[in-house]
Amino acid sequence: MRALTWHGKHDVRMDTVPDPQIMNPRDAIIEVTSTAICGSDLHLFDAVIPGMMPGDILGHEFMGRVVEVGPGSTLKKGQRVV
Repeated sequence: MRALTWHGKHDVRMDTVPDPQIMNPRDAIIEVTSTAICGSDLHLFDAVIPGMMPGDILGHEFMGRVVEVGPGSTLKKGQRVV
């Protein structure tokens, strides 16, 4: 899949990253249909943040459709989520 990744101050890139996998029973995989950038993403762009590693995926403001769920998830395939 494609994702916005952090590589350092003023260095973010669209990279190909591994597809997500269900790791825990309550996990869900979402096909992102819309996204936005928020203030915390801008802070990451403009500074070197302790703990950030090159290749870390940015973003947490998105909408999409559930495509896969773990056995303990209350979400349903096809459900739209924010």
